Amino acid sequence: MEENTVDVTVVIPVYNMEAYLDRCVKSVLAQTLPNIEIILVDDGGSDGSVAMCDDYASAYPDKVRVIHKENGGLTSAWKAGSSQARGRYIGYVDSDDFILPDMYETLFNRIEKEQADIACCGVRHIYEDGDHEEWDDQMEFPTDVFEPAAIREEMFPVLINDGSFMGRRLHPNRVTKLVKASLVKKNLPLCSDAVSIGEDFQFSLCMFLDAQKIVVVKDYFPYYYYMNHASMTMKYDPQYMSKIKVMKENLLRISQEKGSYDFSEQIWNDFLCLTILHIKGGIYKKRSVPYKEHRQDMKTVCNDPDVIEALQKYHMPKLTLGERLFIFLIKHHMYFAIFLAVRIYFR
Repeated sequence: MEENTVDVTVVIPVYNMEAYLDRCVKSVLAQTLPNIEIILVDDGGSDGSVAMCDDYASAYPDKVRVIHKENGGLTSAWKAGSSQARGRYIGYVDSDDFILPDMYETLFNRIEKEQADIACCGVRHIYEDGDHEEWDDQMEFPTDVFEPAAIREEMFPVLINDGSFMGRRLHPNRVTKLVKASLVKKNLPLCSDAVSIGEDFQFSLCMFLDAQKIVVVKDYFPYYYYMNHASMTMKYDPQYMSKIKVMKENLLRISQEKGSYDFSEQIWNDFLCLTILHIKGGIYKKRSVPYKEHRQDMKTVCNDPDVIEALQKYHMPKLTLGERLFIFLIKHHMYFAIFLAVRIYFR
Protein backbone atom coordinates (compact mmCIF):
# COMPACT_ATOMS: atom_id res chain seq x y z
CA MET A 1 0.00 0.00 0.00
CA GLU A 2 1.47 3.33 -1.03
CA GLU A 3 1.48 6.65 0.79
CA ASN A 4 -1.74 8.69 0.60
CA THR A 5 -3.85 5.70 -0.45
CA VAL A 6 -5.62 5.74 2.93
CA ASP A 7 -7.86 8.53 4.14
CA VAL A 8 -6.71 8.46 7.78
CA THR A 9 -3.85 6.79 9.64
CA VAL A 10 -4.45 6.38 13.36
CA VAL A 11 -1.22 6.03 15.36
CA ILE A 12 -1.48 4.30 18.75
CA PRO A 13 1.67 4.38 20.92
CA VAL A 14 1.72 1.33 23.22
CA TYR A 15 3.80 0.81 26.33
CA ASN A 16 2.72 -1.78 28.90
CA MET A 17 -1.00 -1.10 28.52
CA GLU A 18 -2.24 -4.68 28.48
CA ALA A 19 -5.25 -3.90 30.64
CA TYR A 20 -6.59 -1.14 28.36
CA LEU A 21 -5.33 -1.89 24.88
CA ASP A 22 -8.18 -4.10 23.66
CA ARG A 23 -10.81 -1.47 24.46
CA CYS A 24 -8.73 1.16 22.69
CA VAL A 25 -8.04 -0.81 19.50
CA LYS A 26 -11.63 -2.06 19.21
CA SER A 27 -12.90 1.52 19.39
CA VAL A 28 -10.66 2.46 16.45
CA LEU A 29 -11.55 -0.66 14.48
CA ALA A 30 -15.22 0.30 14.95
CA GLN A 31 -14.80 3.64 13.16
CA THR A 32 -17.51 4.43 10.62
CA LEU A 33 -14.88 5.91 8.29
CA PRO A 34 -13.95 2.82 6.26
CA ASN A 35 -10.67 3.76 4.63
CA ILE A 36 -8.36 3.96 7.64
CA GLU A 37 -5.26 2.18 8.84
CA ILE A 38 -4.04 1.65 12.39
CA ILE A 39 -0.37 1.70 13.32
CA LEU A 40 0.40 0.19 16.73
CA VAL A 41 3.81 1.33 17.98
CA ASP A 42 5.17 -1.02 20.65
CA ASP A 43 7.66 1.18 22.51
CA GLY A 44 9.70 -1.68 23.95
CA GLY A 45 7.01 -2.97 26.28
CA SER A 46 7.43 -5.91 28.65
CA ASP A 47 3.85 -7.03 29.29
CA GLY A 48 1.21 -8.84 27.25
CA SER A 49 0.51 -5.79 25.10
CA VAL A 50 3.51 -6.70 22.89
CA ALA A 51 1.89 -9.98 21.79
CA MET A 52 -1.51 -8.31 21.59
CA CYS A 53 -0.16 -5.88 18.98
CA ASP A 54 0.98 -8.80 16.80
CA ASP A 55 -2.36 -10.54 17.28
CA TYR A 56 -4.26 -7.49 16.01
CA ALA A 57 -2.02 -7.30 12.94
CA SER A 58 -2.63 -11.01 12.22
CA ALA A 59 -6.39 -10.70 12.71
CA TYR A 60 -6.71 -7.50 10.64
CA PRO A 61 -3.88 -7.62 8.07
CA ASP A 62 -5.52 -5.06 5.79
CA LYS A 63 -6.13 -2.60 8.60
CA VAL A 64 -3.46 -2.93 11.31
CA ARG A 65 0.32 -2.64 11.18
CA VAL A 66 2.78 -2.98 14.06
CA ILE A 67 6.09 -1.27 14.72
CA HIS A 68 8.30 -2.79 17.44
CA LYS A 69 11.01 -0.46 18.72
CA GLU A 70 13.29 0.03 21.70
CA ASN A 71 11.84 2.09 24.49
CA GLY A 72 12.32 5.77 23.73
CA GLY A 73 9.32 7.48 25.30
CA LEU A 74 5.99 8.73 24.05
CA THR A 75 7.29 11.29 21.57
CA SER A 76 9.61 8.80 19.89
CA ALA A 77 6.72 6.32 19.63
CA TRP A 78 4.21 8.61 17.90
CA LYS A 79 6.97 9.97 15.67
CA ALA A 80 7.89 6.43 14.58
CA GLY A 81 4.27 5.71 13.67
CA SER A 82 3.79 9.06 11.94
CA SER A 83 6.85 8.56 9.73
CA GLN A 84 5.34 5.36 8.31
CA ALA A 85 1.77 6.61 7.93
CA ARG A 86 0.18 6.03 4.53
CA GLY A 87 -2.86 8.19 5.17
CA ARG A 88 -3.60 11.63 3.80
CA TYR A 89 -4.32 12.67 7.37
CA ILE A 90 -2.96 11.43 10.70
CA GLY A 91 -4.74 11.09 14.02
CA TYR A 92 -3.68 9.69 17.38
CA VAL A 93 -5.22 7.65 20.17
CA ASP A 94 -3.37 6.81 23.38
CA SER A 95 -3.58 3.15 24.32
CA ASP A 96 -5.48 3.61 27.59
CA ASP A 97 -8.13 5.83 25.97
CA PHE A 98 -10.97 5.12 23.52
CA ILE A 99 -13.09 6.99 20.98
CA LEU A 100 -16.65 7.12 19.67
CA PRO A 101 -17.32 5.30 16.36
CA ASP A 102 -17.94 8.47 14.32
CA MET A 103 -14.91 10.49 15.50
CA TYR A 104 -12.73 10.17 12.42
CA GLU A 105 -15.58 10.27 9.93
CA THR A 106 -16.74 13.55 11.50
CA LEU A 107 -13.28 15.10 11.53
CA PHE A 108 -12.43 13.80 8.05
CA ASN A 109 -15.64 15.14 6.50
CA ARG A 110 -15.08 18.54 8.10
CA ILE A 111 -11.43 18.84 7.14
CA GLU A 112 -12.24 17.81 3.55
CA LYS A 113 -15.22 20.14 3.28
CA GLU A 114 -13.19 23.13 4.45
CA GLN A 115 -9.98 22.05 2.68
CA ALA A 116 -8.22 22.61 6.00
CA ASP A 117 -4.91 21.40 7.42
CA ILE A 118 -6.16 20.62 10.93
CA ALA A 119 -9.53 19.64 12.41
CA CYS A 120 -9.98 19.74 16.19
CA CYS A 121 -12.60 18.29 18.53
CA GLY A 122 -13.18 18.20 22.28
CA VAL A 123 -12.28 15.62 24.90
CA ARG A 124 -14.27 13.94 27.66
CA HIS A 125 -12.40 13.07 30.87
CA ILE A 126 -13.48 9.88 32.63
CA TYR A 127 -12.04 8.34 35.79
CA GLU A 128 -11.01 4.80 36.65
CA ASP A 129 -12.27 4.89 40.24
CA GLY A 130 -15.69 6.28 39.28
CA ASP A 131 -15.53 8.71 42.19
CA HIS A 132 -14.95 11.76 40.00
CA GLU A 133 -17.53 13.37 37.76
CA GLU A 134 -16.88 13.20 34.02
CA TRP A 135 -16.19 16.54 32.36
CA ASP A 136 -15.77 17.90 28.85
CA ASP A 137 -13.10 20.24 27.54
CA GLN A 138 -12.59 22.00 24.21
CA MET A 139 -10.70 24.91 22.67
CA GLU A 140 -12.64 28.11 23.27
CA PHE A 141 -12.56 30.44 20.28
CA PRO A 142 -15.29 32.77 18.98
CA THR A 143 -15.38 31.08 15.56
CA ASP A 144 -14.82 27.58 14.23
CA VAL A 145 -12.97 28.24 10.94
CA PHE A 146 -9.63 30.02 10.87
CA GLU A 147 -7.88 31.13 7.70
CA PRO A 148 -4.39 32.74 7.69
CA ALA A 149 -5.41 36.22 8.84
CA ALA A 150 -7.65 34.88 11.61
CA ILE A 151 -5.01 32.38 12.72
CA ARG A 152 -2.47 35.15 13.17
CA GLU A 153 -4.76 37.86 14.53
CA GLU A 154 -7.23 35.85 16.65
CA MET A 155 -5.48 32.59 17.54
CA PHE A 156 -1.80 33.38 17.94
CA PRO A 157 -2.08 36.26 20.48
CA VAL A 158 -3.80 33.91 22.98
CA LEU A 159 -2.70 30.48 21.80
CA ILE A 160 -0.36 29.50 24.66
CA ASN A 161 -1.44 32.03 27.27
CA ASP A 162 -4.31 34.50 27.10
CA GLY A 163 -3.13 36.61 30.03
CA SER A 164 -4.80 34.49 32.72
CA PHE A 165 -3.38 31.74 34.92
CA MET A 166 -2.84 28.61 32.77
CA GLY A 167 -4.76 30.44 30.05
CA ARG A 168 -4.04 27.99 27.25
CA ARG A 169 -6.47 28.51 24.37
CA LEU A 170 -4.56 25.84 22.45
CA HIS A 171 -5.25 22.43 23.89
CA PRO A 172 -1.87 20.78 23.35
CA ASN A 173 -3.07 17.19 23.05
CA ARG A 174 -2.42 15.35 19.78
CA VAL A 175 -5.39 13.10 20.26
CA THR A 176 -8.13 15.64 19.57
CA LYS A 177 -6.65 16.67 16.23
CA LEU A 178 -6.71 15.29 12.70
CA VAL A 179 -3.78 16.75 10.76
CA LYS A 180 -2.67 16.69 7.16
CA ALA A 181 0.07 14.06 6.93
CA SER A 182 2.48 16.28 5.01
CA LEU A 183 2.30 18.85 7.81
CA VAL A 184 3.05 16.24 10.47
CA LYS A 185 5.98 14.67 8.62
CA LYS A 186 7.52 18.05 7.84
CA ASN A 187 7.66 18.88 11.54
CA LEU A 188 8.83 15.58 13.04
CA PRO A 189 12.46 16.77 13.31
CA LEU A 190 11.38 19.73 15.46
CA CYS A 191 9.67 17.49 18.04
CA SER A 192 12.29 16.47 20.60
CA ASP A 193 12.29 13.00 22.15
CA ALA A 194 13.86 14.59 25.25
CA VAL A 195 10.60 16.35 26.16
CA SER A 196 8.86 14.25 28.83
CA ILE A 197 6.31 16.81 30.07
CA GLY A 198 4.24 18.64 27.48
CA GLU A 199 5.17 16.18 24.73
CA ASP A 200 2.08 17.15 22.78
CA PHE A 201 2.63 20.89 23.15
CA GLN A 202 5.58 20.85 20.75
CA PHE A 203 3.52 18.86 18.23
CA SER A 204 0.53 21.20 18.33
CA LEU A 205 2.59 24.38 18.22
CA CYS A 206 4.42 23.17 15.09
CA MET A 207 1.16 22.23 13.40
CA PHE A 208 -0.63 25.48 14.21
CA LEU A 209 2.31 27.62 13.14
CA ASP A 210 2.38 26.02 9.69
CA ALA A 211 -1.35 25.52 9.08
CA GLN A 212 -3.09 27.63 6.47
CA LYS A 213 -6.57 26.70 7.64
CA ILE A 214 -7.86 25.24 10.91
CA VAL A 215 -11.36 24.06 11.78
CA VAL A 216 -12.74 23.47 15.27
CA VAL A 217 -15.72 21.13 15.63
CA LYS A 218 -17.46 22.73 18.59
CA ASP A 219 -19.40 20.94 21.33
CA TYR A 220 -18.26 17.56 20.06
CA PHE A 221 -16.49 15.27 22.54
CA PRO A 222 -15.77 11.90 20.90
CA TYR A 223 -12.41 11.29 22.57
CA TYR A 224 -12.55 9.63 26.01
CA TYR A 225 -9.46 10.47 28.03
CA TYR A 226 -9.14 7.79 30.69
CA MET A 227 -7.74 8.96 34.01
CA ASN A 228 -6.29 5.79 35.50
CA HIS A 229 -4.47 5.54 38.82
CA ALA A 230 -1.08 5.97 37.13
CA SER A 231 -2.10 9.24 35.44
CA MET A 232 -3.71 10.49 38.67
CA THR A 233 -0.62 9.87 40.79
CA MET A 234 -0.05 12.16 43.73
CA LYS A 235 3.66 11.34 43.92
CA TYR A 236 5.98 14.33 44.07
CA ASP A 237 8.36 14.54 41.10
CA PRO A 238 11.71 16.07 42.14
CA GLN A 239 12.70 16.31 38.45
CA TYR A 240 9.63 18.29 37.45
CA MET A 241 11.39 21.64 37.14
CA SER A 242 14.10 20.26 34.87
CA LYS A 243 11.41 18.64 32.72
CA ILE A 244 9.35 21.80 32.24
CA LYS A 245 12.53 23.72 31.46
CA VAL A 246 13.25 21.27 28.64
CA MET A 247 9.70 21.81 27.36
CA LYS A 248 10.02 25.59 27.62
CA GLU A 249 13.32 25.66 25.77
CA ASN A 250 11.95 23.48 22.98
CA LEU A 251 8.86 25.68 22.56
CA LEU A 252 11.06 28.77 22.41
CA ARG A 253 13.25 27.07 19.82
CA ILE A 254 10.24 26.12 17.68
CA SER A 255 8.84 29.65 17.89
CA GLN A 256 12.19 31.13 16.90
CA GLU A 257 12.88 28.69 14.07
CA LYS A 258 9.42 29.14 12.57
CA GLY A 259 9.75 32.91 12.83
CA SER A 260 6.12 33.58 11.93
CA TYR A 261 5.04 34.82 15.38
CA ASP A 262 6.84 35.62 18.63
CA PHE A 263 5.41 33.41 21.36
CA SER A 264 8.22 34.03 23.84
CA GLU A 265 6.15 36.03 26.33
CA GLN A 266 3.34 33.48 26.26
CA ILE A 267 5.84 30.62 26.73
CA TRP A 268 7.42 32.32 29.74
CA ASN A 269 3.92 32.95 31.14
CA ASP A 270 3.10 29.27 30.79
CA PHE A 271 6.40 28.24 32.39
CA LEU A 272 5.72 30.46 35.39
CA CYS A 273 2.22 29.01 35.77
CA LEU A 274 3.62 25.46 35.74
CA THR A 275 6.23 26.50 38.32
CA ILE A 276 3.50 27.82 40.61
CA LEU A 277 1.55 24.57 40.24
CA HIS A 278 4.72 22.67 41.13
CA ILE A 279 5.26 24.71 44.30
CA LYS A 280 1.64 24.27 45.38
CA GLY A 281 1.64 20.59 44.42
CA GLY A 282 4.84 19.92 46.36
CA ILE A 283 3.42 21.37 49.56
CA TYR A 284 0.21 19.36 49.12
CA LYS A 285 1.74 16.07 47.97
CA LYS A 286 4.45 16.11 50.65
CA ARG A 287 2.19 17.34 53.43
CA SER A 288 3.57 14.77 55.89
CA VAL A 289 7.14 16.11 55.77
CA PRO A 290 8.42 18.89 58.07
CA TYR A 291 8.39 22.53 57.02
CA LYS A 292 12.18 22.55 56.80
CA GLU A 293 12.04 20.23 53.78
CA HIS A 294 9.32 22.31 52.12
CA ARG A 295 11.41 25.43 52.66
CA GLN A 296 14.38 23.85 50.94
CA ASP A 297 12.19 22.77 48.00
CA MET A 298 10.77 26.28 47.63
CA LYS A 299 14.20 27.88 47.99
CA THR A 300 15.57 25.68 45.21
CA VAL A 301 12.71 26.62 42.89
CA CYS A 302 12.65 30.33 43.69
CA ASN A 303 16.40 30.68 43.17
CA ASP A 304 16.35 28.87 39.87
CA PRO A 305 17.68 31.25 37.17
CA ASP A 306 14.86 30.33 34.78
CA VAL A 307 12.25 31.08 37.43
CA ILE A 308 13.88 34.42 38.19
CA GLU A 309 13.82 35.22 34.46
CA ALA A 310 10.17 34.19 34.21
CA LEU A 311 9.28 36.53 37.08
CA GLN A 312 10.91 39.36 35.15
CA LYS A 313 9.35 38.55 31.77
CA TYR A 314 5.81 37.43 32.53
CA HIS A 315 2.83 39.56 31.55
CA MET A 316 -0.57 38.22 32.62
CA PRO A 317 -3.02 41.11 33.12
CA LYS A 318 -5.94 38.76 33.79
CA LEU A 319 -4.49 37.28 36.99
CA THR A 320 -6.71 37.42 40.06
CA LEU A 321 -5.63 39.31 43.15
CA GLY A 322 -4.83 36.04 44.88
CA GLU A 323 -2.67 34.89 41.98
CA ARG A 324 -0.80 38.19 41.93
CA LEU A 325 -0.20 37.90 45.67
CA PHE A 326 1.17 34.37 45.31
CA ILE A 327 3.62 35.54 42.63
CA PHE A 328 4.66 38.41 44.93
CA LEU A 329 5.43 35.88 47.69
CA ILE A 330 7.51 33.79 45.29
CA LYS A 331 9.37 36.79 43.93
CA HIS A 332 10.31 37.95 47.43
CA HIS A 333 11.12 34.44 48.72
CA MET A 334 8.49 34.57 51.46
CA TYR A 335 8.56 30.83 51.98
CA PHE A 336 6.55 30.51 55.18
CA ALA A 337 3.77 32.70 53.80
CA ILE A 338 3.67 30.51 50.65
CA PHE A 339 3.55 27.41 52.82
CA LEU A 340 0.71 28.73 54.98
CA ALA A 341 -1.29 29.94 51.97
CA VAL A 342 -1.19 26.53 50.33
CA ARG A 343 -1.89 24.64 53.57
CA ILE A 344 -4.89 26.83 54.36
CA TYR A 345 -6.26 26.58 50.82
CA PHE A 346 -5.94 22.77 50.67
CA ARG A 347 -6.88 21.95 54.25
